[in-house]
Amino acid sequence: MKDDLFKKIKTILSGSSVQLEEKVDKKIIDKQLNDEELINSFMNQILDASWLEEDLKASCAPSYRLSSKEKSYWLMNTTVKSMFNIKGGIEIVPIEVGLKYTSCLIGQSIYSIPNSIIICSGWN
Repeated sequence: MKDDLFKKIKTILSGSSVQLEEKVDKKIIDKQLNDEELINSFMNQILDASWLEEDLKASCAPSYRLSSKEKSYWLMNTTVKSMFNIKGGIEIVPIEVGLKYTSCLIGQSIYSIPNSIIICSGWN
């Protein structure tokens, strides 16, 4: 009778360990599938990001700077109608091109800059 009891306990324990292993294996497989789905979804979002290409195309423009021949230049700030000493080589953004002078943005102010000291650094 004791042998039967031990056999039953052994059967129950061995069966529960198999069920436990199956549950663990199923959780691992489910996690791997979820990870693969997440990675596939993320990669599809990256590959379908055509908006990124459009933004890159739009940002492609020449960059300009003041000439570096002089250490600094006295330029007219058209916003406050005053002359300011601006360091040579600083980056500028042309707004309105004229024959002799170009209105350019430096920081948050607009300056009237002679065309002779505006240098095109190249395309970004």
